Amino acid sequence: MVILPFLAMLATAGITSKITKSWLSPGAFFACCWSFFLLVPLIFTPEYKTDQFGLWYVAIFTMACAAGSIVAFRELPERHYDVHGPVYGIDSKILYYSFLGLNLISLIGLVLLFRHASATYNFGYYANSWMSIPNLIAIDRYSGYINYPFIIKYSLYCIYPANLIGGLLLGLTSISNRNKILTTIPLFLALFLGIIEGARTSILLGLVLFFSSWMSAFMVIRQAKTKENSYLKFILGSGFLIVSFTGFFILIQWLRQGMDTIIVDLLLDRIRAYFFGYLSAFTQWAGQIDQLEITAGLTTFAGPFNLAGIIERPLGFYGPVNISNGISTNIFTAFRGLINDFSIAGSICIAFVLGFILQLIFQNRFHQTLIKTIPISMFYAFTLYSPLISIFHYNSIFFSWFVISIPLFMSKNEPVANYR
Repeated sequence: MVILPFLAMLATAGITSKITKSWLSPGAFFACCWSFFLLVPLIFTPEYKTDQFGLWYVAIFTMACAAGSIVAFRELPERHYDVHGPVYGIDSKILYYSFLGLNLISLIGLVLLFRHASATYNFGYYANSWMSIPNLIAIDRYSGYINYPFIIKYSLYCIYPANLIGGLLLGLTSISNRNKILTTIPLFLALFLGIIEGARTSILLGLVLFFSSWMSAFMVIRQAKTKENSYLKFILGSGFLIVSFTGFFILIQWLRQGMDTIIVDLLLDRIRAYFFGYLSAFTQWAGQIDQLEITAGLTTFAGPFNLAGIIERPLGFYGPVNISNGISTNIFTAFRGLINDFSIAGSICIAFVLGFILQLIFQNRFHQTLIKTIPISMFYAFTLYSPLISIFHYNSIFFSWFVISIPLFMSKNEPVANYR
């Protein structure tokens, strides 16, 4: 029965959170997220094909990650720490000016991109012509013709570390509601980039990076008395992430297909396949595994290896698979890459090791400098993006965490919370 793997994962999430005393500990967080990711397609797209072996692989991988967290967990003595003041363990000016600088560079990149697109497609200053840009860029991107100038490419990359810092500022600082809104500027820049390019990835990456950074920062300064508020904000943030991306996805799908070619039924089928087809695609693939050629990280970390010239990363990466009558998708989750890289048994062992190591970092987060909590935000981002593909598939992600590490390293090298 398809419901049994879900129940096993849900029980894993509950047990792990109980033992580790937090729903945001690595094992509990991964189990909670994938309980949701597993259940939703089964509810909204029951007609999509699934394979029992693939479903149980996801459940066992989740339990291995949770087991690592449980084994690493140690009961820490109750501590009282001073959280007065706006920022803990960092120089807010360095982070603030970095945030402004990255947003400015990103904005310049968007302007240059729009001018580049207008010149490339010989558009004037007519609104009707501008509305065709997303469709034309999408066509050229999938044809392999897109090649932005260096300054545009790396200016646009700055949108992603700006989202990371925006999430940090929102989580680490006591600021007014107006300034809280200002921390979301990079999200709107990612939205504009997605609209201009007719690409969903830009929007989703911005949301995932912002949200994962906010969660990691918020957990660093969380006090016991604010525990319930922490989870309420987490739930509300999750809802915002899902609802926002759904709306933006529909807009982007509309723009990339062209204003005059919208067929409602086709659009809805594509939306359902994009949001819910990952489980069917992965489980079918996993159920048909015969022999694997182990790629030792080349799939999960395809971006850096492509940049180094070791492999050539094709657009779309995987070929499409039929998931229902006339409906196909090429989204196979991050699990396919992990199995390709390390085998079924090897990937499950890696899940245990990651759960163990990240739990050690997580429970010691209060007396480490903030830069040492970056692995937690990376794990949150990987988990949230894992229904699609490994987030480390993109070079812009490595660029983002490298950039954000600079202002954090330059900040005050002191504990992120002052115990007393």
